[in-house]
Amino acid sequence: MTARPSILAVSVGVRGRVRLRVDELRGRRTLASRVQECLSGDEGIRDVRTNPVTGSVLVLFDPSRLDARRIIAAVRRHTRAVGNGHDGHHEVLATWHTLPALDVTERLSTSPQRGLSTVEAAQRLTRLGANQLPMPQPKSSLEILAGHLTSLPVLLLGGATVLSLASGAVIDAVVILAVVIANATVGYVTERRVERIMMSLQSAGIPQALVRRDGEEMVIPAAALVPGDVLVLKVGHDVPADARVIDVAGLAVDEAALTGESVPVAKVAAALASSNGALADRVNMLYAGTIVTEGTGTAVVTATGRRTELGRIRALVAETATPSTPLERQLDRVGRRLVGVSLGACAAVLGLGLLRGVPLLEMARSAISLAVAAVPEGLPAVATTTLALGTERMARRGTLVRRLAAVESLGAITVICADKTGTLTENRMTVDSWCVAGREYGQGPELAAEREVDAGLARALQIAVLCNEATLGDDGAEGRGSSTESALLSAARLAGLDYRDERRRHPLRDIRRRGERDNWMATVHDEDGRLLIAMKGAPEQVIVRCDRRLQQGVPEPLTAETRRTLLELNDQIAARGLRVLALAVGEVAALDEGCYDGLVWLGLVALTDPIRPGVADAIRACRGAGIRTVLITGDHARTAAAIYRELDLRGGPLHVFDGAHVGEVGPERLQKLVRDVDVFARVSPADKYHIVRALQANGEVVAMTGDGINDAAALRAADIGVAMGVRGTDVARDVADVVLLTDDFAGVVAAVEQGRTIHTNIGKSLRFLLATNFSEIIVTLGALAGGVPRPMSAIQFLWINLLSDVAPALALAMEPAEADTMARPPRDPAAPMLSRSALGQIARDAGLLAASTLGVHGIGLARYGAGPRATTLAFSTLTVAQLLHALDYRSRGTATSGRPVLLGVVGSTIAAQVLAMAFPPLRRLLGLVPLASSDWAVVAGGAIVPFLINELAHGGIMKETRHGT
Repeated sequence: MTARPSILAVSVGVRGRVRLRVDELRGRRTLASRVQECLSGDEGIRDVRTNPVTGSVLVLFDPSRLDARRIIAAVRRHTRAVGNGHDGHHEVLATWHTLPALDVTERLSTSPQRGLSTVEAAQRLTRLGANQLPMPQPKSSLEILAGHLTSLPVLLLGGATVLSLASGAVIDAVVILAVVIANATVGYVTERRVERIMMSLQSAGIPQALVRRDGEEMVIPAAALVPGDVLVLKVGHDVPADARVIDVAGLAVDEAALTGESVPVAKVAAALASSNGALADRVNMLYAGTIVTEGTGTAVVTATGRRTELGRIRALVAETATPSTPLERQLDRVGRRLVGVSLGACAAVLGLGLLRGVPLLEMARSAISLAVAAVPEGLPAVATTTLALGTERMARRGTLVRRLAAVESLGAITVICADKTGTLTENRMTVDSWCVAGREYGQGPELAAEREVDAGLARALQIAVLCNEATLGDDGAEGRGSSTESALLSAARLAGLDYRDERRRHPLRDIRRRGERDNWMATVHDEDGRLLIAMKGAPEQVIVRCDRRLQQGVPEPLTAETRRTLLELNDQIAARGLRVLALAVGEVAALDEGCYDGLVWLGLVALTDPIRPGVADAIRACRGAGIRTVLITGDHARTAAAIYRELDLRGGPLHVFDGAHVGEVGPERLQKLVRDVDVFARVSPADKYHIVRALQANGEVVAMTGDGINDAAALRAADIGVAMGVRGTDVARDVADVVLLTDDFAGVVAAVEQGRTIHTNIGKSLRFLLATNFSEIIVTLGALAGGVPRPMSAIQFLWINLLSDVAPALALAMEPAEADTMARPPRDPAAPMLSRSALGQIARDAGLLAASTLGVHGIGLARYGAGPRATTLAFSTLTVAQLLHALDYRSRGTATSGRPVLLGVVGSTIAAQVLAMAFPPLRRLLGLVPLASSDWAVVAGGAIVPFLINELAHGGIMKETRHGT
């Protein structure tokens, strides 16, 4: 963007406040976000809000330091700078890795030896802002309540409340309003509890940074870092900002949380030739959120806060809307249809009544009664409570669900996009095996006995602990050092070798850490009056420094053929997805340039990031449930493919795609590609996001599992984001729908089963509620069409819906999982919750209930005439008939653990109905009168007939219900 940005001042009349319209920002969300970031860092600006939909920019500023003219100039400057690939203060981040270290320090006006001055750092901090990312705020109480009060059925009940008040039916209005409040309260309490748990998972520590300022090293809060600060990095330090490496001494950084690369990345200080390499390939850059695992170094900060790669990911997450769940969409469709049916029925009632000359007020009350009858007041409570019970059960298993509706969505998953490092694997290195003198030794307790008889293995173990800077805790837990070196110490300890004793007997004299071009390290130790050289590193680099190999404890010449054999063995081991290190030893009389040559090759040690226990079984269970698993990782293709094969995710040929080329694939091509690819390797955070979106474009319901910063955007975009709670990052947990508090991937399978069961049970409840509510509509319309008095009032309909609807529906929702829940394929998320056959069954059931009720009402009119006794007969018949009808929806041919609940609920609610008839205050409130024994016989007969007909004619109804037809 080189043209002058078009800016229109919309409002400048309020002191300290300016609203502008910038045409260049309209429809460009990322550009608007970057301009907002840059403006926020300007001196004197208090707050900035940009709207990419309208192009609006609202700026709040200190009027004693700035005016509207200067604000407009700043907006124009930043808009032009960002459009040209700059951030208004410094060059765009993507170019730093291509510049020599000296050029970087010059452009940032800093000194590698002295760093920034305290005064300059303070000025930059004022201008650019603190090195922090905004913490996600939990939902407010108002937002949570609004989510439970704005559905169409609830709004319709609100309208019925207003009409009831207008027509003088105050008690009816109060009862309807109480139902709405009760439903909202259940949902609010559950979601607020989850929000509190999630906030408790946030990190509480205040990060620190070691920097050079005014020529001295000092520790400062990481939030005080600014571009140009010189970081001093040591093992165990968190990288607090993005930075360009300027000096290294064996520096290696764990970037798994950002890139998905499971092996620590060795860093260099030299400039790179490629300007558009993948994040993981920028080996002279450091990124916020990563950890130093080996060596030392210095780096100059190039970006802080929102301008870091971590900040960019946060921005991408903020721009990504959370998709609604299948249950939310389906219940919304059902709600809209119910509103349409209700309004249509009300219009029909008003029309028929007015044609018959019924007074308007009387017809208004009839319309309200019908509206109340048409809306299943219990459905929100049943859905919310069912989901809440599901979240409670999952929480007891260590699975935290942040959104209630996400529980049911788990049952609709068709594809799981699984991040490898930290999700399928433990994100820690362990020794898999040792290859010494042509023999392979598995890592296990028997290694101690092997060490006693094999001198070559004993020597290899000794070199592994000497050429090593890590330490272990007293209990064997990881102490200080890289995960690779800690794994070697743990393996040696398991083989009976005390690494502390070895280091005492072989004092360290010198160390040569990995260099920019040398992927090996060596240490020098005293041994029996000579100097012992211990070396480990990349096999292809170690072998060129060896001229002999150890065979049966005796060194022998290393021939060209033997070298080829050893390197082929290295390739074979690496093809299994293992990281391979070579070990070598030598003895010299004095340290000189050639002391690291002419060594004796000892063998290879293979390391792995072990697969979490239970992951393979969990993924096989998903496959049996018709759920496809796609591996998406920042790791190398060979490693990812080996993990995929080890998990036996799918038989047949394996389709692996190198993520370095994802950016070259258009949306349509990617959409086709994701149908067949099993493994996406070397992918960036944005690539993961686009892969998830491509799967969704194909109609898949996608779950994304991950634990790192690099997974955040994909977790947000997925239908269900599943984050690890123990090893996972705050960023991943912030955006996930589900958090596995125990990091147990098997929790995903349990969650899927729970989700499927919930969907089936909500389907049972919905069919039951619609059948009973439609029967009430038919009863009202039938009576009006027949020219007889209203069988029931609005408050009686509310009593029926609360008594004979909610409790049985909840009992149906608590039915146990069907035996074949995880043997069925995922349901089609696009399929309606109610199929044509289900709607037909609902209509037949509603007709039976209504016919029986109208028949009893007719008997009452014939016996007693119009009045409360006929109404009481119809009311009691419909109530009991609906309760018995719940038994028609019970599960058949499965475990009976849920049936006592349903039977108990039906029995207790019938007892409550009898109590309402016997308790005078409640009886008067409902407008009822006592019934004689003969009347109760009529009620019993009218209630049992529909139940018996359904039992005889529709005994297989639940087979259809279980399969969602």
